[in-house]
Amino acid sequence: MSAADPYATNAPANERLERLTHSHWFERLELFLERASERLNPILVKEARQAMKSRQFVITFTLVLVCGWGWSLMGVALMREEIYYSPGGPFMLIGYYFVIAAPLLVVVPFAAFRSLAGEIEDGTFELLSITALSSRQIITGKPGMPFCRCSCTTRRCRHVAFTYLLRGIDIITIVLILSYTFLASLLFAMVGLLVATLSTNRAWQVLFSVLLLLALLAGTGWWSVFVWAMLFSTPPLDQWEFWISNVAVITFYVSYFVMGLFAASGLISFASDNRSTRLRWVMLAQQALIVGWLLYATLEGREIVGLFFASGISAVHWSIMGSLLIGESAQLSPRVRRSLPQSFAGRMLLTWFNPGSGTGYVFMASSFGAATWVIVVSGLLSMLTPFSNRINNWDWLWFSLASWCYVIIYLGCARLLFLMLKPYYYVGLLFTFLITVLLTAAGAALPFFLQLWLAESGRPEYSLLQTYNWIWSLYEIGDGNSWAYPWLLPILMLSAACVFLLNLFFAVKEIEQVRLTTPERVVQDERELHPERFVEKKQATPWDEVD
Repeated sequence: MSAADPYATNAPANERLERLTHSHWFERLELFLERASERLNPILVKEARQAMKSRQFVITFTLVLVCGWGWSLMGVALMREEIYYSPGGPFMLIGYYFVIAAPLLVVVPFAAFRSLAGEIEDGTFELLSITALSSRQIITGKPGMPFCRCSCTTRRCRHVAFTYLLRGIDIITIVLILSYTFLASLLFAMVGLLVATLSTNRAWQVLFSVLLLLALLAGTGWWSVFVWAMLFSTPPLDQWEFWISNVAVITFYVSYFVMGLFAASGLISFASDNRSTRLRWVMLAQQALIVGWLLYATLEGREIVGLFFASGISAVHWSIMGSLLIGESAQLSPRVRRSLPQSFAGRMLLTWFNPGSGTGYVFMASSFGAATWVIVVSGLLSMLTPFSNRINNWDWLWFSLASWCYVIIYLGCARLLFLMLKPYYYVGLLFTFLITVLLTAAGAALPFFLQLWLAESGRPEYSLLQTYNWIWSLYEIGDGNSWAYPWLLPILMLSAACVFLLNLFFAVKEIEQVRLTTPERVVQDERELHPERFVEKKQATPWDEVD
């Protein structure tokens, strides 16, 4: 082969690309893919190579192929002569779906869990952590091994195309089912990776593996019911509301997938890393999605129940997220403190994104409060429109404000209990979550049983004693009885204000954290590694300061 040969493998990539400008498009595409492959995740490449050479791939491939052929013969035998004149596509597809769902929804996530958990148990994860790879690259590369196995396996299961020829199902429904099943598998795999990072203890890993397997089986069953309903009830593909709902589901899917990615990468990152700020931005985006889509559905359908759903789901969202935020440590490493906001506007608005239980509590309360006021303003504006005949009472307003107050009260009390126990016991995220669950359960159960004990006979009636019983109180408000208890909302708002101010007082030290000056040796190292970051620039935003 001559040196002028444009296909010479030893020629530089750029030179080969220039020489191939007049060649066939396939050669140019091949060269582009060759150059792009060099930028792939190294963990993904390693896991893919191991997967293709493993015995598990051969076993999985053979089982799926045998099950696919077996169902083809069994399904045709069960339908008998009906296959000639009745649509049998949905019946055959449900069998092929179970053949594909077993590896995608159970094998793939559990293999991803074992891949990372095995690295941690065997002590080989330390070798990955000292490389130039970031924790996020390690997490995103780990699903490569199981997905390479199952993608090759399910790609060979071409029997799904056979169902379209049997009539009764359209190609769009088939594509939607396969696409959503793949996305569900990807989300389950991220959950498996997140569970693998929760503990390095071998005993806990065994317990987590059993719980994860049970959860995967339950999730697979729930997803199979959804696919079954989608197959035997024709989706309204000609209605734009169906596609809008699909877009809404995809946006929520992306937000929770990104949250799982940031959480898993943060748990395996180095100790001085900032694990909290990115997660809080994702939480804020999720809150915006919850309120935005539910308000859109409310205004589009003119149903007042959408306002109740927006407040209720927001309360559940911040109760779960807040129970984890209040358990964060407020110890900031010098590395994190060098990245804190430095201007007045930046400190006033962005301090609440810093790690810490106090900033997390204020961030939760203010974010939920902003969402509540958006719901309130949207509900008031909707009452001024000529289509407001179904939004004609104020129960949704009391329900929104009461939900906000209950979350502030219970999470604030849980944080105060966390601060009391912290000097004497180790209190982590899981412990604060359990504290919050027990406290909210006790707040609903104790007043109810006390009222039941005090009642002389018959069904106990709602009274002042049930003010902090969030289940009964919200039920009474949603049932239209808010005007019968005018004392409820003032007491809740006063209690929430007191709890919030008390928590804000104990969060002063976290709020007073200021930015540290970067040492000169660190600046010199960064200047050598990334000279483009030190180009002289003017102040672009109120959060920046000109050096």
